[in-house]
Amino acid sequence: MKRFLIKRDMEGVGSAPKNDLNNAGKKSEEVLEKMRAEGKNIQQEQSYVLGNQVFCVYLADNEELIKEHAELNGSALTEVSEVSAVIKHNTSVVS
Repeated sequence: MKRFLIKRDMEGVGSAPKNDLNNAGKKSEEVLEKMRAEGKNIQQEQSYVLGNQVFCVYLADNEELIKEHAELNGSALTEVSEVSAVIKHNTSVVS
């Protein structure tokens, strides 16, 4: 699987109540579970909220699966980028 970083512009997300963010995460995971039940290789590693943007890291076979997840989840993507390398700072080793 490949690693992808996605960006969503979402006005007001940085000040959203934690309960709203938790509910959005649960909805996203329900969509991911449905996709995996269909044999699609996709999982979400982590999400970060910064101001009016959300950045998420996914593992997936291809970019099309990331876009499909966004469409099924009802959330527009601003940008999708494939991660070319990860630098592990506790060891300073590129993997």
